Amino acid sequence: MFGISLRNLVTCLLLVWLIPGAVAAQERAVRIAGVVSEERIEPLMTALAARLPGAELSYVRLSSAQIAADAKRTVAPFDIALLASPDIAVSIANEGFATRDAAAGAAAETQWREEVFGFWSDPAVMVLRQGAFVDRLPRTRIELVRALEQNTQRFSRRVGIVNIGIDDVSYLLASQDSIRTSLYWRLMQSFGAADARIYDTTDDLLAAFRVGEIDVVYNAPLSALLASGAMPADVQIVVPQDYVLTVPWTVLVPKGAPNLRGARIVLNVLQSPETKPALAAVGFTYPADFADLESLQRIELGPELLVFRDTIKRSKFLDTWFQMVVN
Repeated sequence: MFGISLRNLVTCLLLVWLIPGAVAAQERAVRIAGVVSEERIEPLMTALAARLPGAELSYVRLSSAQIAADAKRTVAPFDIALLASPDIAVSIANEGFATRDAAAGAAAETQWREEVFGFWSDPAVMVLRQGAFVDRLPRTRIELVRALEQNTQRFSRRVGIVNIGIDDVSYLLASQDSIRTSLYWRLMQSFGAADARIYDTTDDLLAAFRVGEIDVVYNAPLSALLASGAMPADVQIVVPQDYVLTVPWTVLVPKGAPNLRGARIVLNVLQSPETKPALAAVGFTYPADFADLESLQRIELGPELLVFRDTIKRSKFLDTWFQMVVN
């Protein structure tokens, strides 16, 4: 009379039994995307797992461009993202693809519209080999410029820089430098005169420095230096005395996150004081008294970061940069 076969009845019972388990598993799974390697992020993942024993955490390394594209999907392939490029994070939020979280906004050191949250500011420093400089090491941009201009032969092919057309953080630092000091383009000219070596990534740049291929590195993120281990004995990490740019590392939750609740919990734990030792192990820490430097200039989160992301402005900026640096 009811038209239900034994096979259909069994199928229905299986669905009733399986679906709650599948839903529960989905709620436990939190997928984190980021721009750093799995090896480097491991201490943080371990700390998060210890704080969230019921969660099933996973991590995938993606480029900033991949994170930006995937965050705009109806169903994102991750629940929360860590970005080294705050301009890209602001762009995602500005286009309406980030989730608002008032509690996270109140807890964050810096935030924008309660959608993009900064959890650490990464200073850009110089890395110099002492033996390459006859006199004292340069401590300001003008001193570095003069050292390169007056010793072109000595520094020929001994200066390293990251390709700002490839690396998002390097592009951001270059654009921010250009609006903070009139010396920036003169500095790039001196790099060009020294026939600077250009690398695709900061990791490649630092690896070349370690093996003695270059003697001068400019605008290296401190976190990358700390994460890469101790430098040789004759190397100095120089904090520019004129000003130090600091780049906020940001975290956001895409609107299409499959596990929004889990993402909010991870976001809360990430901002807690108990997580700071794990962040330090990843490279997110300052040397003693570093945070008190008067020369720190923090790059603020906000729509002004979108100016240099304009296609025409970016193209012109890159053209000028390559004309200066590549002879």
